[in-house]
Amino acid sequence: MPVQVSYPGVYIQEVPSGSRAIAGVPTSVAAFLGYTARGPVNAPVQLFSFADFERAFGGLHADSPASYAVNHFFLNGGASAWMVRVAQNAQAANVMLQTPGGADTLLVEAVAEGAWGNRVVLGVDFATSSPASTFNLTVTELREQNGRLVVARTETHRNLSMNTDSANYAPMAVNADSDMVRLTDQGAAGSAAVATGGLITDAAVAALGDATRRLAVAIDAAPPIEFDLFDAGQGGGAVVATIQDVADVINGGGLAPGITMSVVAGPNAGEGRLRATTVSSGRTSAVSFRQGSVNSATAALRLNLISGAREAEGSAALRPAQTGTAGGRIADFDPAAISDGDQIEVRLNDAADTQIDNATVVTFSPPPTSLAEARGTIEAALRTSTIPAIAQARVSVIDGALVVVPGGETRSRNVSFAAGGAGDAAGPLNLTAANGAAVNVAGYELGVGPASHAQGAVQAGDDGTPPPPALVAGSRAAKTGIYALEDVDIFNILVPGVSDVPVLTEAIAYAEERRAMVLVDPDAGVNTLDEARDWINDPANSGLKHRNAAAYFPRVRLADPLQNNRLRSFPASGLIAGLWARTDAQRGIWKAPAGIEARLRGVQALDYVLSDPENGVLNPLGLNAIRTFPVFGTVAWGARTLVGADAFASEWKYVPVRRIALYIEESLYRGTQFVVFEPNDEPLWAQIRLAVGSFMNRLFRQGAFQGATPQEAYFVRCDSSTTTQADIDLGIVNIHVGFAPLKPAEFVIIHIQQIAGQSQA
Repeated sequence: MPVQVSYPGVYIQEVPSGSRAIAGVPTSVAAFLGYTARGPVNAPVQLFSFADFERAFGGLHADSPASYAVNHFFLNGGASAWMVRVAQNAQAANVMLQTPGGADTLLVEAVAEGAWGNRVVLGVDFATSSPASTFNLTVTELREQNGRLVVARTETHRNLSMNTDSANYAPMAVNADSDMVRLTDQGAAGSAAVATGGLITDAAVAALGDATRRLAVAIDAAPPIEFDLFDAGQGGGAVVATIQDVADVINGGGLAPGITMSVVAGPNAGEGRLRATTVSSGRTSAVSFRQGSVNSATAALRLNLISGAREAEGSAALRPAQTGTAGGRIADFDPAAISDGDQIEVRLNDAADTQIDNATVVTFSPPPTSLAEARGTIEAALRTSTIPAIAQARVSVIDGALVVVPGGETRSRNVSFAAGGAGDAAGPLNLTAANGAAVNVAGYELGVGPASHAQGAVQAGDDGTPPPPALVAGSRAAKTGIYALEDVDIFNILVPGVSDVPVLTEAIAYAEERRAMVLVDPDAGVNTLDEARDWINDPANSGLKHRNAAAYFPRVRLADPLQNNRLRSFPASGLIAGLWARTDAQRGIWKAPAGIEARLRGVQALDYVLSDPENGVLNPLGLNAIRTFPVFGTVAWGARTLVGADAFASEWKYVPVRRIALYIEESLYRGTQFVVFEPNDEPLWAQIRLAVGSFMNRLFRQGAFQGATPQEAYFVRCDSSTTTQADIDLGIVNIHVGFAPLKPAEFVIIHIQQIAGQSQA
């Protein structure tokens, strides 16, 4: 817009040039469909190498022609592909996680269908920044190596919450970040939130004064409430000399109406902890004491986290139970409760709580002076066990409680504790059920774990079986089968991987919509010249004769790594797709992917060896030949579409002509989006001619068209002769683009003449 002038001086305005560069789209992105060993079903996955395929889909599989086709594609020069796995009765593994109270809370499901999910193990612990409210989730995939299970990959999600308003709400956080699992909340209701302070004494309360008289508390999502314990207008002027007085003043004076204060008795007379419980209950309930703005009593009353307070949100009880055996929380560990020589027995149990082997005895001599010291004594004793699950066990102190997780490969095992023969240390360490210990499996196992302790029902993962043709065709509404490619931005070569004519017909129709080519494989039983001729001429196959499709004969033989590299017969589509990609990269899309340069890598033999006359039978019918020649090896020896039969006289007879037309169409479709809603007059038409003309001229300079000059090679028209006033009134702008394609020299005719002798005078 014009510069608005207001003062004498120099003004600078940047004026757009109006030039827009149209970029060409990729030309050789292949899309494969079919059954694979593993991987997500009906979810396209982009691949840049066969190693990507192995990671996502499990590599070669005897029942998976698609796996070999992808391998052949990359072997022959392909660089980018999409894979859509289609399988019948494939199932994702899952497991239900339960709370310590036995209620279903989280359904954990493998991110993709397949038996691989049966080797996923979950660990849950409360070693977080807020151990009373949040939890950590560790996800580990195991794989078999030399007869043992080893870790293939692992991921840890920290500080997860079951509070639906939390930024770390578990299903939201894990589903956004995890490559292995998805979480579904079972919707259980929350409870009241509780904040419990650290241990204080009546003497500490009596010592409060002018410098320590104010508290602030945040309840649910409301701003903090701040009040004065000694203010006559708030606290009624009551004397605050004991822990109970503090609770009574807050409750009686209505200083924090959203909570109820109480006192939890301490181990000795005159000791205790202040506890705040919210009046509201639910997942989003929360209570937290804050530092007062002035004269704060929060630290003196030990109500902040740094002083040992614990804040349990209303969602805390909905957390899945910790894996392993967690002892009861010891708010105040008393070393005097354990005598020199006291013992505990550690027992390894199966999922039914039946003891598996002899108990391991832990002797405390000298007695521990802290939980950390007790942890060290227990772990050192377990290391001497001959039972791998015990010897490899992990012992931790989490939120003032001892947690023991068995090691080894079997995750459904658990440990329990009992009093030792020389004196009981299990009671003082809160390691028995009577003292609050919770026994759980060593790890939640997707798909195969037994319903035991906090591990609920499971669904086994299943790779499924090769699909019938109807599943390959899929559903557009459900985006399955072929139509899973709706979520792919662009592909140019479609390899359906089936020979079923109705499915191929549907694939060709869809490829036409997406401006892509389809590689059609004749039936596996087409092995001779007569069978090939009958197949191409069969009226039942007339639906395959389309300008966006091509077919090759015969099938090829390559070494099969799964059969000790013995030769095996394969359809040629994967190799041809790779050849097209290689030719595009080396010569351009306008070069026919055929001839002595079009070698098919890896091919060692053909199912049928064509002679020149036999080749001459198939070529006029539009069926491309694969030939083997001395020196040059096995090559593609045809470049016709399935409407390339001489009888059709089609302008789309040749593969490179059709492919460059599709390339230009897609590039101009994407590159002229800027035209929409622009003023429809000569300035816009000039921009269009410049942008499209530059794109076409670039192709001309690369050798894509016939002609010695641009005028002979292409034209771009967009003016009043193509767009009339009636078109303008209808909001239409017409762009006419023409080009002279290069056509392959399919027949080379050499004229040889014998020169007759001349008599001389």
